[in-house]
Amino acid sequence: MKQKKIVYIIRVFWSEEDRCYVAEVPELRGCSGLGPTPEQALREARRSIQNWMRVAKKEKLPIPEPIGMKKSSRLNLRLPEEIVDQVKRAARERHMSLNQYALWRLAS
Repeated sequence: MKQKKIVYIIRVFWSEEDRCYVAEVPELRGCSGLGPTPEQALREARRSIQNWMRVAKKEKLPIPEPIGMKKSSRLNLRLPEEIVDQVKRAARERHMSLNQYALWRLAS
């Protein structure tokens, strides 16, 4: 039987303080990755998720269900074009889909 892939939202952004890209997993406290490129930070965050899960299972800690795995509904909004453009730009800058970005912003 094929196991369902679990997907956590990963937010990628440039950190001026760290002088590198940071890929954080908001649903898993302390879980992130760093790298000189967004792709490298994302790879490191995926490794970090695996390690986070391994430790949580070993220590019998609760593992949060990904926001994306929870039952969803549709939400249609009429927004001014300028706001839609702003949200699209912000999603692109964070290397997220528009839906992921909107969900992340609404959930935080």
